[in-house]
Amino acid sequence: MNTSMNSSLYSRYADLFLQGDKLVCITQFQQFVVELEQNDILLDELNWDEWYEHSHFVDRPEYIADATWYQCLLLLTAMARLEKFSPGVIDNYRRQGVLIAIITRMQSLSMSIAV
Repeated sequence: MNTSMNSSLYSRYADLFLQGDKLVCITQFQQFVVELEQNDILLDELNWDEWYEHSHFVDRPEYIADATWYQCLLLLTAMARLEKFSPGVIDNYRRQGVLIAIITRMQSLSMSIAV
């Protein structure tokens, strides 16, 4: 687990993900996905059945506070792949509070391991 990258993700993207319904430039989301890919944060393989089993997280972002590291990676990987086929998916999850919940949880998990 790359704790410095997770802290960096949180510090760079938390404000963006907290914008609510405010319009945000799509290139910022594209850059987020590029950083996830470059830093090996996304899963190499994605089992879509497993994604569907965990899709309740996107319906109830408050559940993400108890997600495992793997579940966070699963959610981010699925969102990044969905974004490629349907631009706007990531922005929709941002508006719903899913992205901030994920990076907050990853930050929390990283901090607990670093201690």
